[in-house]
Parts: sequence; structure tokens; C-alpha cells
Amino acid sequence: MINDQNIGSLLHEMLADFVENEQFPGLAVGIVRDNQILFTGEYGTANLSTGDPLIRSTLFHQASVSKTFVATAIMQLVERGKVDLDSPITHYLPYFKMEDERFRNLSIRQLMNHTSGMPDEEDYAWDRPEYDEQSLERYVKGVYRHKLLSEPGVNFAYSNIGYEILGDMIAKVSGMSFEEYMKNNILEPIGMRSSSFLKLEIETHLAAPHVLGTSNGYGGYVSDVFPYNRAHGPSSTLYTNAEDMCQYLLMHQNRGTAGNGYQLLQSGSYDEMWKPHATTSYGQENAQIGLGWFLGEYKGLRIISHSGWDTGFLSNLFLLPDENIAISIMTNCDYVWLGSAFYPILDLLLGSNIPHIKRSIAQKVAALAVSNGVDNAMEEYHRIMRKEQDKHYLMEFEFIRITEALTWGGHKEDAVRILNCASAIFPDSISIYSRLQEFQEML
Repeated sequence: MINDQNIGSLLHEMLADFVENEQFPGLAVGIVRDNQILFTGEYGTANLSTGDPLIRSTLFHQASVSKTFVATAIMQLVERGKVDLDSPITHYLPYFKMEDERFRNLSIRQLMNHTSGMPDEEDYAWDRPEYDEQSLERYVKGVYRHKLLSEPGVNFAYSNIGYEILGDMIAKVSGMSFEEYMKNNILEPIGMRSSSFLKLEIETHLAAPHVLGTSNGYGGYVSDVFPYNRAHGPSSTLYTNAEDMCQYLLMHQNRGTAGNGYQLLQSGSYDEMWKPHATTSYGQENAQIGLGWFLGEYKGLRIISHSGWDTGFLSNLFLLPDENIAISIMTNCDYVWLGSAFYPILDLLLGSNIPHIKRSIAQKVAALAVSNGVDNAMEEYHRIMRKEQDKHYLMEFEFIRITEALTWGGHKEDAVRILNCASAIFPDSISIYSRLQEFQEML
């Protein structure tokens, strides 16, 4: 196995080359192994419009990785005797109501493991955000218009709404705002001093969100909308960087004891938080859900993880507790596959020979289809498959993600060009065929 010093040098070289040649505006990585920080690195730009580089203090919106912090805070309150996981949420939020009378049976545990039957949010109002401290309570009171999807405690159904409710509960039980509780009881005690759930505190350090466009060539553009709304703080709005996330990883790797010695949780809380509560149908790596964390396997190894995806940002958090490895990775765009960088890093740490990080065929084909047409794009595809296949990877779902991103931005004709390439590359794909038919009908 490569020693830690050589791994750091190799990772730096690989990541710098990867970001320079791929569609990532910026990428930040933090790695913890054997209870110490092994590597942190920032690559690319914080803002393509200004050209500002990523630096160590640049903060990224973490999207749903934020939920693991909510789960950690609740376990802290459980240890302090202020919350019972199996008590109904109405015990802590008496104003919480729904049209569906089954809401009275919703427990804290069910909200944490997404078996509450709560539907998911469809409009986060990123384009009309609220900033006042009462926004979260107003949102929770507004849930009365919803009905449950199923009987509480029966089926897994991922719900951001459920985590806003949990965040409001943290506020009411603690007697302070959600963001204040997280800062005073989670972030600062373990050494995440640059991080915050409150955008107004850290705006000057934020990376810009990037979305996919073709108006001035295929690639990332700074989004007109930033994914912030204080009503969705618990589910989405942690702002942090790779260095701070390493402190979080160290704490969880040590089952509650931070790198600075602060004991945030008792080790026994992990027996509850990281045990399977329900199956998800999300694949082997996210096959089950614990309390705020997904549980699964990678190459036969146990993994604990969560990912995040909001307008202009992607994030991923992986712990392999039996291997003493943990990784945080984040980017300021939403149209790439973050696993293209994450999995080679993980494989390298697990002892595989990784000479370079492979590049996306889908991104290259898409860029050429937009700029030079379908025929030129397909010529390049065939050239890669003949001569450079070992330097690239090919994923069908990437074409779908790219075309969805372009459609959201109003670039339907370019999406069709890319889908025409995808249908030639994957002639038997029902999903690509049906999507192409749907898009053609829209034009």
C-alpha cells in the first residue's frame, strides 16, 4: 500500500489534472484515516464569472449532507434527556398538524429514518428565500396542507419536509434558533469554526453555484439563484469546507469524540444511529437507512454515507468505519457525477493502483454535440473507444443528468442533440429512447 505522504502527493497531482480537464468549476476534498487528517485539497475556481480561485477558506453549500448534522444534534439531545426518539413529534411541537389524522402517530425516530410517510418538498423557494428566525416555524405550521403517503413506520420514503420538522423541534427543545443550536453545540465544539447553517454569517466566503448552459458554449455558468432559504436550513444549508469537514469526520470516526478531545456523543448513540431501520431500494451502497445516515457496502466493506444535491452544488460524505477511512468531497456545480472523482480516491486509499482519474465520455460527447454537431461528437466517441478507452469511463445515467440540467436551463434543442448521441451509444436503452421521444415532442 502507498504510504500516506506519497498518497497526498499523488492525490494532489491527480485531482489538479482532473479538474483542469473536466467540467467541474471547483472541487474540494478532505480525507481522514486512522484518526488523523490525511489530506485536504481545493482545486479550480469558486466563481467562473470572476475567476476567483478556490482557497482553503472557501465554503460550499452541502445540501442534504446537512441532515447528518441534524441527526447528530438529536442524538445529543436524547443523551441529555430532552428528546425521546419514540415520542410523537406533537409532544415537542404542539402546533404541528396535518390534514391526515395519522400525523398524531409520527415519532422522532420515524422522521429521522424517513419512514414517517411524510411526502417530500417540491418547491424550496430558492428564488424567494426567507431570512427571519420565524421562517422555519412558519414552514412547519404550513405542513397542515399535506397528507401522509403511508402509515407511519411502514415504508421508506425520503422526505426533506421531515427534516425541517426535526430542525424546528431542535429549536423548540433547546430554546434557541436551529442555527444557533448547531453552531454552539455541534460546529464550534468540534472545531468547525468556519462553518455555519446561516448564510448571512459567511456570505463573503461562499463558492458560487454553477448550472449547465450552452448560450456561450457548453459548460458551467453561475446560477441566478442561490439555494438558500432559512425555512429549509435543517435539510440543506450547512456551509463548510474540506478542512472543517475533516473535524466532523474525525468525530464520527471516533464514535463521538472530536479530534480536540471534546466528547460530542457517547459511543452508544452510534449503535442506534448506525443500525439499519429500513430498506431503501437505493442500491447496494445505500441499501438501508439508519437515523439520518445511509448504510450499505462497497466492495464488501461496510459504509456509512450521505450525499447532497441542490441547485449548483453537489456533496458526498463517506465513512468506512472498519477501515478507519472517511472522505468528504464537494463541488460547486450540479451537472457532473461526483462519484467520478470520489470512487478513484477511495479505491486508491483501499490499495488499488490508480494511475489517473478517468474522464467522462458523456461530458466530452455532450460538449462536442453542442459545439460541432452530432456527427463530430460521435466521431470523437469512436476515437476514444478505439484509442483512449482506458482513460475514460462511460455511464448511461450521465447523459440523462446532462440533458435534464440543460432542459431546466431552457436548452431543449441541445439536449436533443446529446440524446441523439446517447441513443446511438446505448441503442437498447429504454430510458434514453423514451426521454428522446419526450424531448422531441416538446420542440
